[in-house]
Amino acid sequence: MTASQGDHVPEGFGFRTGMRSEAVAVGFAVFVFLLGSLFVALGMVLAVGEGLWGWVLALAVFELAFVAGFAAMMHMARQRHRSG
Repeated sequence: MTASQGDHVPEGFGFRTGMRSEAVAVGFAVFVFLLGSLFVALGMVLAVGEGLWGWVLALAVFELAFVAGFAAMMHMARQRHRSG
């Protein structure tokens, strides 16, 4: 049976494409959050070492964006559980 005959074929990984479990969505959200936060923390350490306090402030704001993105991804993961 082909996709043209009515079967759903996943179109890749993501929250809105393909069918992935809640656990996979949560794992992806945690991975992205930890990796992004690690890079921001590294940038902050390097900026403090150079005395670039403006960059430290900018990276702190960037980290807040990571936290907001993580919260949104977790919300989408929980919605996946309820709808599935």
